Amino acid sequence: MNSRSKHSESSHAAVMLQVMKKGAVSPMVALVVLFALATSSLALDEVAAKATQNASQASDPQVRNGGEVNEGILPVPNYSGDLWSRSYLSGDWRGTRSDLAKKGIQADVQFVQIFQSVVDGGRKTGTKYGGTLDYNLTLDLDRMGFIPGGLVTFRGESRYGETVNGIAGPLLPANLDGMLPLTRELDDNVGFTITNLNYTQFLSEQAGVMIGKFDTLQGDYNEFASGRGVSQFMNYNLVTNAPGAYPVGYSVLGGGFFVVPSEQISIMNFLFTTQDSSTTSGFDNFDDGWTWNTEIYGQYELGRLPGGLMGGVTYSFDADFARLNGLYVPSSGGGITTTTEDETWSVYFNGWQYIFAEKAAKGPVDVTNGKQDYQGVGLFGRIAFADKDVNPVKFFASVGLGGRGVIPGRDNDTFGVGYFYQDIVTSRLADRLGFEDNSQGFEAYYNFAISPSSFLTSDIQVLDAPFTELDTAVVLGMRLKVVF
Repeated sequence: MNSRSKHSESSHAAVMLQVMKKGAVSPMVALVVLFALATSSLALDEVAAKATQNASQASDPQVRNGGEVNEGILPVPNYSGDLWSRSYLSGDWRGTRSDLAKKGIQADVQFVQIFQSVVDGGRKTGTKYGGTLDYNLTLDLDRMGFIPGGLVTFRGESRYGETVNGIAGPLLPANLDGMLPLTRELDDNVGFTITNLNYTQFLSEQAGVMIGKFDTLQGDYNEFASGRGVSQFMNYNLVTNAPGAYPVGYSVLGGGFFVVPSEQISIMNFLFTTQDSSTTSGFDNFDDGWTWNTEIYGQYELGRLPGGLMGGVTYSFDADFARLNGLYVPSSGGGITTTTEDETWSVYFNGWQYIFAEKAAKGPVDVTNGKQDYQGVGLFGRIAFADKDVNPVKFFASVGLGGRGVIPGRDNDTFGVGYFYQDIVTSRLADRLGFEDNSQGFEAYYNFAISPSSFLTSDIQVLDAPFTELDTAVVLGMRLKVVF
């Protein structure tokens, strides 16, 4: 077995690709472990007990695994500090939390509350309030001593209240976080659902495989415009590429592999179900279409300032997509329907570049964490093209500016200003629904860091909907995010 290398927390692969040099393990292990997770009733205290035993053995210089102590895949977070300095509001639980993390078990809860008002335009003016909770758990099977290179990731979600998404007017939501997980009815309360449960098997320090249930926001990362709607921009169009909203679901079943040719480059290739399974197991969606997705990430330095580029493509097939410019025909059950296509595609790109950064370190930036890593200012942009036969947005672009710590004494405050444009498909269906041929919008936010665990965001959006009868909407909002 090869010697292990140190973790790089600033790498783009900080979550998925922080891997040490390990011996190869068969990809069949991924299937076996996923099946075991789905069918086992093993309690968490049993897992913790086993982890305690393995961690105790690993700490003994006389007890080795292949001649080496298990160091684990994920770094151990720092839970210490007082209320105003720690990154997790609930702290270290008198040392128990650090002990569990050293044994391979990490858990946290993220609580987000959003208050928004449509003060002018849109479908109607009004004020809405709602919130979400994310329950995150990772089991570092390598650190536990169970499986070298094995990692289990879990996220459950809850949602309550209402959003302005139904009254603001645009095709895509002004409050992305409030739309998730997806439900049949807008703003349906969700007591609890599992949107992420997957297994990663690192085969070497340059490659690995994944299988399970994933959310599709785990991609299209950008240093200044990601964050799932909870830490940077709130509007869907400034968090990810708009054509990705159709036809791909949010929570899907699938698998794939990733390759890291160098510290600055990563390639991810996945095949997953097209239909959403936010509130279901997803196993009934295997006959409802599949989507293939490939993304390539690269980072570089321009005059010692970090920057990054990403390109991706999706191809969905074996599904029934409404043909937007198709003919209306009688349906088998009576009434009128439109003709369909069984495939669709999109191509998208994004990029970002710091134009000023204090104390920028060598090595890749972690673009997966939804925040600006350096105190400074940078630019971002996205562009996408999609199949105009079935996708209502055939061209999309967004640009903006983001930064952190621009006010003296407020080093952890962040801000962003962004603009997006959508080229809407003009068709028989669009004309029938009263669509215009474009939509655009603007958003600006300032994120006030109350502490490393708590953030209060003020937000304004000006949104021009594609519906001819709607006036431009002005949306004001506040967001409170707390990590326990």
